[in-house]
Amino acid sequence: MRPTNRRGCGLLGGGLVLLAVAVAAVLGPALLAAPLVLAQVGLLGVAGALDLVAAFENPLTARVDWFRLGGLANVALGLALPVGVLDWGLESGAEGTFLLVAMALGGLSLVAIGADLFLYAGTHVYGRRVDADGEVSAE
Repeated sequence: MRPTNRRGCGLLGGGLVLLAVAVAAVLGPALLAAPLVLAQVGLLGVAGALDLVAAFENPLTARVDWFRLGGLANVALGLALPVGVLDWGLESGAEGTFLLVAMALGGLSLVAIGADLFLYAGTHVYGRRVDADGEVSAE
């Protein structure tokens, strides 16, 4: 059995939360005037918070497997990718459209991985189910 990296979720989550807080601090009230950027920063913050919660034993991970929370974090991160370039991508011609499509495909990949972790315990990503101890089972 090969262990998955639960603590890696915590590192990624901490980085995403710090990024969301830093962007909110730099933009300040101007963030409220840009709803798509606000949505992207919010989704980054949610993804980071879910990854942080998934990384450590707590009452929530006692009820919901940590990798399922990590899967939800992947979904939020995947949704955040195209949101930030949505407005610019639609108004910038071919280059903007290409960037928007690339970000949407990347985001869709993360959403698919997250959905597999949440719904099927990583069966399609790892080839086997992940158990609550963070190991890929030998099924």
